[in-house]
Amino acid sequence: MLVLRNLIICGILFIGFSIPKVHAQNVDSLKKVAVDSVKKILPDTSKKSKFPFREVFGIDSVKRKNLPRVALYRSIILPGWGQATNKQKWLIPIIYAGAGGAVYSVWWNNDRYKFYRSYLIKAQSGSVMIDFNGVEVGPFTKEQIEPQVNLYRRQRDLTWIGFAVGWALQAVQANVQAHLRTFDTSDDISFRIEPTFQSTFGMASVGLGVRMIFK
Repeated sequence: MLVLRNLIICGILFIGFSIPKVHAQNVDSLKKVAVDSVKKILPDTSKKSKFPFREVFGIDSVKRKNLPRVALYRSIILPGWGQATNKQKWLIPIIYAGAGGAVYSVWWNNDRYKFYRSYLIKAQSGSVMIDFNGVEVGPFTKEQIEPQVNLYRRQRDLTWIGFAVGWALQAVQANVQAHLRTFDTSDDISFRIEPTFQSTFGMASVGLGVRMIFK
């Protein structure tokens, strides 16, 4: 009986000391899992690349891996600069011809808009005569002049939107072209067909595998 009692006491003491230890291990395990989960969800800001200031402005030579970013930033800063970086100088006149046409369209539509708007203000109190290059035509009412004001304002605003879209597209084109320039197009590509062995649910199967290696 004495031996049995001593064994029971030792067992109780062992369990009592083991429970906090196991609990602490479980807590540590849960903490580790939580930290790992947060790291997977949150972006790794340490790997984010900084703006390549020295390369963009030509202080340092452009690294091959940074060429797409440099071409993109240069095109955003100045249209055509990215194309020049990609050795596509023939695109620069096309870009500036389109930009010049857009700027002229904005100016012309805005001039027509202000022209008709001035007569629209005068027509608030009645019909008015409109002077077209020294020749007065009319009279016109407010309802007749207002559609012209809205037309030229809409065309001016749409041209501004087209100008912004064109600016963005030429930057995207420079970035894509730079990616194509840095893409590995070497002939050192191997193609191999070889037998493969695979175990599925305890059963072995034999087949053919295709492997392509880019060096």
